[in-house]
Amino acid sequence: MKMMKKLLLGALGLLFLGSCADTDRADHTELYQEIKSADKMVFASMAITKTAKMESSEWYKIGKRIAVYSYDSYMRAYVDLSELQMEDIVFDEKAKTVKVTLPPVKTEIAGRDMQMRKEYENIGLLRSDLDSKERAEMKEKANASFKKEVEENPMFRRQLTDAAKRKARLYFETLFEANGYTASIDFKPSKYGNND
Repeated sequence: MKMMKKLLLGALGLLFLGSCADTDRADHTELYQEIKSADKMVFASMAITKTAKMESSEWYKIGKRIAVYSYDSYMRAYVDLSELQMEDIVFDEKAKTVKVTLPPVKTEIAGRDMQMRKEYENIGLLRSDLDSKERAEMKEKANASFKKEVEENPMFRRQLTDAAKRKARLYFETLFEANGYTASIDFKPSKYGNND
């Protein structure tokens, strides 16, 4: 009879532990789903001022025709949390810690101002003002130059990526701390190799 009681208590203990583990796993799944559902989270952005210049002084036309305009282009850095996998979040229940490996930080050009600001204009008396078509052409040339600069100069991407990583770490450390865990946050390497 005593043996039967011991077996019964042991079985109940195992059931209890199993249900606790299931509860923990369920909580983790819920937290994982909550993070993953955020999809594309922007952690940093910057405005970059571009200048567009047009100068025409054909020899057969009297007077100068110079115009300088500026506008802002925008870049942002984000983490695509839809790429997060369950195995990217590893919990240690005893130590109450969690190791998180986030998808890589990505950057993108996120638009530009519609209107250009006039910085300087010198149009001769006998020359015509810039029309909307010419201003649009100036802006397109400046935009192509900006895209090329972003591709060739890693400075913009590096600054944004570093800022996004700092903010993402702070965000997820705070999120897991609110759930009772001390988090260690890393990132998967990006195709640009700007992982830390």
